Amino acid sequence: MPEFFLNQQPQPWREGLSVSALVAEQGHDPAAVATALNGRFLPRSERETTRLQPGDVLTLIQPIAGG
Repeated sequence: MPEFFLNQQPQPWREGLSVSALVAEQGHDPAAVATALNGRFLPRSERETTRLQPGDVLTLIQPIAGG
């Protein structure tokens, strides 16, 4: 079964799955998370049109607030 990696964990790949749909499925506020696909920053404006492919590595990064 094809898979991709989300935060270093293997996930089953689904045809047509966009980065924005995956962010929503994970319960993240799209404005509160940064994304990197295969080691490259992926702007929010490209998430809807970027489809995950087998073997892709997606990293979701949430800023840490505090002092």
